[in-house]
Amino acid sequence: MREIVEYLGVKSLLLLLKVMPKSLIYKISQLVVNLSYGEKSKREARIKEHLSFAFDSSKTVDEIYHDYLWHKASFFGEIALMISGRFDYKNAVVNLNEAQKKIEHLKSINQNGMVFLVSHYGNWEFLAQFFAINGLSGTLVAKSHKKNRLIDEKIIQPYRRAFGHRVIKREGALRAIAKILRAKEGVGMHIDQMIPPPNGVEVEFFGKSVYASKSMAKLKLKFNPLVVPIFAKRVGRGEFEVIIKEPVEFIAEDIDKIEDKIAKITQKYTEILENQIISSPEQWAWEYKRWRRP
Repeated sequence: MREIVEYLGVKSLLLLLKVMPKSLIYKISQLVVNLSYGEKSKREARIKEHLSFAFDSSKTVDEIYHDYLWHKASFFGEIALMISGRFDYKNAVVNLNEAQKKIEHLKSINQNGMVFLVSHYGNWEFLAQFFAINGLSGTLVAKSHKKNRLIDEKIIQPYRRAFGHRVIKREGALRAIAKILRAKEGVGMHIDQMIPPPNGVEVEFFGKSVYASKSMAKLKLKFNPLVVPIFAKRVGRGEFEVIIKEPVEFIAEDIDKIEDKIAKITQKYTEILENQIISSPEQWAWEYKRWRRP
């Protein structure tokens, strides 16, 4: 993808996406995914290895891997339509009324700010904009992309800000998030990436030890915001079920030591994510080095 942007240039790419048939966009996305993530690609072995951590059967791994390639192509095609202003947000949500009612309910019970537990599952970029369109724009915590700086700075970040979101870098974000919660606003945070100590704590993910960020647990203990798991589960290309779970009130009251309490809370959040992935495993980003040891 980076090579395509560098070759065409950002403006030329966006102009091309505005006139290209949608079916062709998805075909090109599938071709790019097959080359980058498919069989004989550099990522194939890693993806299948990670899938084998969660699923015992090699047949199951192969089936999920096949579906994962289709999902990934759908995701890239949708992103192309989003950044070129051609995505149909209005008709993208199959449970629109339910999702809108839950958003209004969250607004009504918000007293200490909101932390949205999100993941690289389904189409998380669409999910953020859906919330903004429905009156819950906020702050997105994102990792700096040094390898894809051109795409990040010229395409992804402007798109994320287009609907009213602010974007802050993950590095050193806690102080900024504290101000956001004091203002009773919302912030979206991923919990599915490897964060090494001292900012990460050891938890179990699909039965194996991994490191996850302490930040959400620390924020819960200090500010008691609403911690709300949200997901955009794919039901088709350009179609999603927006899942808004009940706020997670778990604070490990039976544990006294603060570090153990943080670990227990983070484990709870990780289990919520794991259960969502199990429901449709092809929709999570298995190429991430989630099980990497620091």
